[in-house]
Amino acid sequence: MNFEPNKKIIEKLLKNFNKKNYSELRQQILILQIEYPKSIFLLNLLGATNNLLNNFEEAINCFKKIIKLNKNFSDAYYNLGIIYKTINKTEESIKNYTECIKIDPKKFEAYNNLGNIYRDKDNIEKAIDKYLQCLEINPNYLIALQNFGICLQSFYFKNRSNLIDKHIINLLKQDKILRPVDIINSLISYLYLNSEFLEIIQKIEILEKEYSIEELVDKILNIKILICLLKITPITDLKIEKILKHLRKGILLNINSIKNKNSSLKLINAIAKQCFINEYLYSIDSNEEKALKELENKILNNYNKRNFYEHKLEIACLAAYNSLNTYKWSNKIHNVNEISDLVNQQIKEPKLEELLRNKILYKEINDEVSLKVKDQYENNPYPRWTKIALNSKPNKVLNFINNYNLNCEKTKLKNWNNINILVAGCGTGQHAITTATKYENSFVTAIDLSSKSLSYAKRKADELEIKNIDFIQMDILDLKNYGKNFEIIESVGVLHHMDDPYNGWQTLSNILKPHGLMMIGLYSKIARQHIKKIRSNIKKINKQITNENIKLFREEIIISNDNNYKLIKESPDFYSLSSLRDLLFHVKEHTFSIPEISKNLNKLNLKFCGFENKITLKLFKQIYDNKKDLYNLDIWDEFENSNSRIFAGMYQFWCQKI
Repeated sequence: MNFEPNKKIIEKLLKNFNKKNYSELRQQILILQIEYPKSIFLLNLLGATNNLLNNFEEAINCFKKIIKLNKNFSDAYYNLGIIYKTINKTEESIKNYTECIKIDPKKFEAYNNLGNIYRDKDNIEKAIDKYLQCLEINPNYLIALQNFGICLQSFYFKNRSNLIDKHIINLLKQDKILRPVDIINSLISYLYLNSEFLEIIQKIEILEKEYSIEELVDKILNIKILICLLKITPITDLKIEKILKHLRKGILLNINSIKNKNSSLKLINAIAKQCFINEYLYSIDSNEEKALKELENKILNNYNKRNFYEHKLEIACLAAYNSLNTYKWSNKIHNVNEISDLVNQQIKEPKLEELLRNKILYKEINDEVSLKVKDQYENNPYPRWTKIALNSKPNKVLNFINNYNLNCEKTKLKNWNNINILVAGCGTGQHAITTATKYENSFVTAIDLSSKSLSYAKRKADELEIKNIDFIQMDILDLKNYGKNFEIIESVGVLHHMDDPYNGWQTLSNILKPHGLMMIGLYSKIARQHIKKIRSNIKKINKQITNENIKLFREEIIISNDNNYKLIKESPDFYSLSSLRDLLFHVKEHTFSIPEISKNLNKLNLKFCGFENKITLKLFKQIYDNKKDLYNLDIWDEFENSNSRIFAGMYQFWCQKI
């Protein structure tokens, strides 16, 4: 007697399954089960089909029947784990995933799913343990790698291991699954668990000449996580910054006598990439200025001889002080493999951005404040981001709303098929590109005042092969004449830099379709009190806001013990030139309170739907357990007054047009 249907029947059933004809498929399987009552294949497919039809109890029964027929059929336990998680029976889910792993220890997806359960339970340490077990079996399973990265946003290790090192390095090599800035603090704390690194830090703190430059180069190159970080994100630690400045200076001043040239080249290459990313934020002294001038002349002489290959260390060292594309001879550098990534970062990419800049649609900007803001961002487009967290699969808007527990009128959104989204103030494109991968059947229009920011954004979008996005240089105030309305509008960190934020917000509201969704990001008056004081002090100094003056003021902050300055030093914005300029020297800035936001929402006929930051929401729910409180701005105002730093970044919230 055959327990299983023949190959032809199986292929037909699987074809229907892949076509998502689940109801029809369910009936076909039930008929076939009369002939094949002990078919594990049919039970497994019926269980999967019932699960997709939300017939969870029937699905559970199917997989339990499989276990009765074959208690070692690991996929039955795995599928039960999925279903029990879906219906919030997490202990049953854990039990079944654990049983699956006992039978099949190589079932890496089960470890990942267990990690997700523990992460939802806020047991981050256990979640990381499961993700690492998954990655030990399959290091290239990007879902687990991304989940591991998400955990690092709020987790600080207590111990270091080579296993953790390995997977962190793999994580940092990925281009589309995380923003390095989100995990930099966690990884810096992890670096301090490395005894060799700690020894370097301590000795440099006490006496800079404890190591020779060549010794220090070799020691730092062994800290592989640090080398990875240098190449992709601003380093947000002043002690590490001190080491980098010391190394940069040491290599420059000793460039003619350095023996370990290959090691020095590898390190100065990484430092040069860091300095480009942070926009040459680090100060230099008179000895460096003199040596730098000599180095520039030496390279210029070699330019005349077309003899770059022999002087790649010198070129990389120069790139740690000034971007290579600022030198006329830079376009003559070809085929120098050891510095090809520097040539790409500092010559080829800026050149491509200039070409793209001429292709971006331009709408004339007339508002006086908008023109001043435009000039600031033409000089300092930021951030110079390298990697991004993209959505692996676009989601339905309703699923997104449910995932974030937004308090929206959902019935009005069910007929949204093609979704037009506006990102108002897209900067260098990080937000807009992420949004372009977030929703199904969507198209993003991304506007900004700065053509330099937009050309950076366009280059990155092309690099990532994001097609459903247009970049336009225009002012928010001119959107009233644009002739297009949007289902979703997102504007984060923009309105508070306008002359009249309410006027800008009203312009956006007017082009939002009925029942459309809007995400807004605004500075908090309470959270930015220390910044207001510092900005006031800067105005009293009355110095021209130049890059050099910003660097000098930063050096004063570094050595100061003032409490306001201490908070600034804890901000990631302190560690790149443009973000620091934006933080303390912006030409126009407004701040808001929650009651002011509430008042504006009412005036604009917008309904508050909830804050977006999940860490903030988690802290709020520890105190206020009534779900309705999540959507009560009076309660949020009370919460912020008791937790003044809770919106240190900004208020980021969703609202809906009534």
